[in-house]
Amino acid sequence: MTATPYRGLLAALETDRARQLESARRAKHPETRIAADGMASAFLHAAAMAVREFEGPEAAQAYAERAVGGERQSAPDIFPPPT
Repeated sequence: MTATPYRGLLAALETDRARQLESARRAKHPETRIAADGMASAFLHAAAMAVREFEGPEAAQAYAERAVGGERQSAPDIFPPPT
């Protein structure tokens, strides 16, 4: 399996998340900040789902924790294996 498409997808999701976080930081209106924060969360979730598919649930959990600064997520099975 070639990791290039997967890594490209992951990089694109991380770039889009960073853009939304920056938009949230620069927002002048609370509604704009909330929307951008929500989009950033969605991009993080999508990236973690990609990691889960290619590397497994433990890797997805570790990825999400690193992305939010090492904070442990509240649910131990935040990215359970697909059924």
